[in-house]
Amino acid sequence: MFDDWKSAWRQAVENFRRELGEEDVDGRRVDARTITMRRELTTVREAFARIEAELVRARRDAAAERESESVCRRREGLARKIGDDETVRIAVEYAERHAEHANVLERKVEVLVAERDLVHRDLDEMEKLVAERAEKVAAGRSPADVLGQQREDRDFGRLEREARERAAAERLEELKRRMQ
Repeated sequence: MFDDWKSAWRQAVENFRRELGEEDVDGRRVDARTITMRRELTTVREAFARIEAELVRARRDAAAERESESVCRRREGLARKIGDDETVRIAVEYAERHAEHANVLERKVEVLVAERDLVHRDLDEMEKLVAERAEKVAAGRSPADVLGQQREDRDFGRLEREARERAAAERLEELKRRMQ
């Protein structure tokens, strides 16, 4: 599910970037690009909201797993007091399972936080570009003037490069964590 959101977000950013170009329809400039850019912005906002919701769920699930682990540990202690070795074994086994699942969910929370921060930064950049484009159109200037278009392309190139660098850094950190 997380990969689907990530894919939708990347597609929205790509579509947004593609929409920065200028098109003439029947000899007149149509501001359909700004409308499309706003639609893409809405898509990214929705992806951001989905990541936030998934983050809440992952935190809740991790807390529930930690609570279940705690319950198993208490049961283990009680079973040890009465000398019930079978219950001790079962309680330890389930406590370890809950702990492992909680660890996975806690790592998921870390990844979702990083992804949320990434999407938030890109969302801010997209909002700025949409506002700049709207100002240009309102001022009667061509939204695809050469300097403005180059700056927008450079901004999106920077966003993509930063996203790749952050993803690489995240993968490196994950590998480091796994190797420890």
